[in-house]
Amino acid sequence: MKPKTMMLMIVAIGCGLAASYMTSRLLAERNAAPVEEPKVTILVAKTRVPAWVPIKEPEKYFEEKEIPESVAPRRGLKELSKMKGQRLVQALSEGEYVLEDKLVNVEQAGLVAKLPPGMRAIAIKVNAESLAGGFVLPGYRVDVVATTRGNAHDSSSKIILQNMLVLAVDTIASRDNQTSSILGSTVTLAATPEEAQRLSLAAALGELRLTLRTPDDNKIVRLPGAKWEDLGKPMHDGSVNKEEEPTALVSAPPVPPLPSLPKDAPPPMTLTEKKPEKAPPPPQTHTMTIVSGDYVQKAVFTLDPIAKVWTNGSLDRSTTEAAPRRSSSHPTPTPTPAEKDGTKERVF
Repeated sequence: MKPKTMMLMIVAIGCGLAASYMTSRLLAERNAAPVEEPKVTILVAKTRVPAWVPIKEPEKYFEEKEIPESVAPRRGLKELSKMKGQRLVQALSEGEYVLEDKLVNVEQAGLVAKLPPGMRAIAIKVNAESLAGGFVLPGYRVDVVATTRGNAHDSSSKIILQNMLVLAVDTIASRDNQTSSILGSTVTLAATPEEAQRLSLAAALGELRLTLRTPDDNKIVRLPGAKWEDLGKPMHDGSVNKEEEPTALVSAPPVPPLPSLPKDAPPPMTLTEKKPEKAPPPPQTHTMTIVSGDYVQKAVFTLDPIAKVWTNGSLDRSTTEAAPRRSSSHPTPTPTPAEKDGTKERVF
């Protein structure tokens, strides 16, 4: 047999043995029990979790779930304790994995984490004079005073906002114990949308100043504002001397309306001015003269205006006087002064 033929036979036999070995091994692997893939624990959202909300109770929003290692995310969180006190920069839907890239703490979040709910961050320009000398620091509370300039009678100053939270001075949003003052050019305040509008308008119309408050002072004062005419007047806000604080006037309660009168009721009585009473007229009198010899006596009778009768008069002996005898012709007597005054006198 030729050597070339021998070589071909040896190669063919070797290939057959190798194919047989591989086939038997493949069959053995198919018949063996499958190997279980290792699993890892990862945090999954149980419900929708909003962004920037501080996570105080992680078990309310997240749960631990085991998944195959081959499908687990590389930067997924595996422990609930790491979620406490954190915030999400992006909202999570139910069933989503919690990744380290979506978490921030208070220091990393900056001003967004310090903003109270419903508030906005707005910056205003300041200097050392309007910044209370630089002693306004992040976390302090201030009042905003707006001053509009004009002539002497048009200029005015008024506190427009009170007890405002300072979020940052320039780009410094946190305060350390070693810093006592910061001279910045801007101050960022936490304000509601309405307060932000007032700040923007006041900054465009005039000058803004910040007055520093103590941490335990949250009182809101009511002042009408200051004008040029008020500079020489005494203070009335009670901040200098509380003993001289003016007493507040309390208005009386409104008078209730009078009840309506019925239709058939008589008209109400009205008060009229009392006229002075006239003096009663003098009583009507009648004098009777009695002549007895040489003596003359007078009796006065008074007319009763109600009974229309004459009452007996008393004899007036003090007027007794001598009278001359009358002649038998009875001449007509001459009227006496009493008759002229209206008093009748008869002579017997």
